[in-house]
Amino acid sequence: MPVMVGYDGSEVSERALQFGAEEASMRGLPLEIIAVWEQPTVDLGMGAGAAVDPAMSEVVADQASGLANHAAENLQGSALEVSAIALPGPAAAALVDRGKDADLLVVGSHGRGAVADFLLGGVSRQVATHARCPTIIVRAGGEPRVVVGIDGSAQAGRALDFAFDEASRRGWPLRVVHAWDVAVIGFDVDSTTYPEGGILDDVEGAETRLGAQVLSGHVATYPDVEVEVRIVRGAAGRVLVDAGEDASLLVVGSRGRGGFTSLLLGSVSHKVIHHASCSVAVVH
Repeated sequence: MPVMVGYDGSEVSERALQFGAEEASMRGLPLEIIAVWEQPTVDLGMGAGAAVDPAMSEVVADQASGLANHAAENLQGSALEVSAIALPGPAAAALVDRGKDADLLVVGSHGRGAVADFLLGGVSRQVATHARCPTIIVRAGGEPRVVVGIDGSAQAGRALDFAFDEASRRGWPLRVVHAWDVAVIGFDVDSTTYPEGGILDDVEGAETRLGAQVLSGHVATYPDVEVEVRIVRGAAGRVLVDAGEDASLLVVGSRGRGGFTSLLLGSVSHKVIHHASCSVAVVH
């Protein structure tokens, strides 16, 4: 099972390629570079629609193949086993389909700019939503640190497995974050009206014990990983984004205890991939 990287020759995809090569090297796996090309069409005119242009399709396919092969050639000096392939688009569908046989799928992102996120982020968001394997959306990060969100769910448990393994392989510290809050009661109050002590202390204590229980086995399995635990009151998405401000990788499960809060990805992971300043791993 290789590490697969989506590549289009842009600066963004160059960062993704470098990240993917590091992952493949750490895991002892081959690296596959994927360039996706779109079928060119010609307008038939007079309301007849459009048709695929076979001649142009061949040209575009050759260009994509050349791009992927050139990227692979640039890595030939390393100890990696590298291959390249060009696939017809749409991009997200092609990457997700190819990624069925991947250990890890790596794609680039344009960052947090609204327009750029809408254009390229649509592809990375779709890949993160539908891929069967863990997916990393690469951004320029901060300090060498992994951050992971936990909530006691099975999905968060898999994210925690991935985060500990990643921190161990890279020799980075790990920040484990658990967000909690107290539900609002009635329409005329919010959670800030609760007095200190009482229910707030009870809930925070219970959530702290939950975090300790979830972590106990991992700390024993990965004694080399320096672990920091944060139990933070607040909305999970915002808490995780804030916790990842100074990190290089933020890890989330595809859906936690929120169930169908978001139809496809989960409201927390959806918020994180849109607003995090660092690279984001979504673990399915």
